[in-house]
Amino acid sequence: MCNEEIEKLATAIYESYNKKQKLNTVSWADLPEETREFNRAQARAIKGKVFDAGFNIDGGESPFPAIEKFDDETTLFLAKKEHVRWMEELLSHGWTYAPVRDNVKKHHPCIVPFEELSDEEKQKDIDVIDNIIPLLKSIGLRVYRDFSYTCVLNGN
Repeated sequence: MCNEEIEKLATAIYESYNKKQKLNTVSWADLPEETREFNRAQARAIKGKVFDAGFNIDGGESPFPAIEKFDDETTLFLAKKEHVRWMEELLSHGWTYAPVRDNVKKHHPCIVPFEELSDEEKQKDIDVIDNIIPLLKSIGLRVYRDFSYTCVLNGN
């Protein structure tokens, strides 16, 4: 994805999350650069995540049909990958685990393996995955099963 697509996608990610969480937040333009960069990192990671699950992204050029939703197994696989990506992003910006969140001290209680998260926190990662296809559609892209990748994985 090009930089313009990443920026559109990052903005859409931010707005979608805030709407889902019913947060009253500032506009994308008024966000601190670090917050915008967290959203850009999530947007940049989408292509790699979906590729790892045997899918690809395009604007409709491939002959393969678009998918409308990931199956449950793929969603869980991608949610776990998203959680690892999110933790790595936080850790790279100086955040550490603590049982109580403190944005000033950069402490977060969710810097733990996916399996240790509460169901509510796991759902946040699942929501990120469930939102990939609609977000990509909103900027003119789609997800399709990459059969050439699947054949390589199966040894064909």
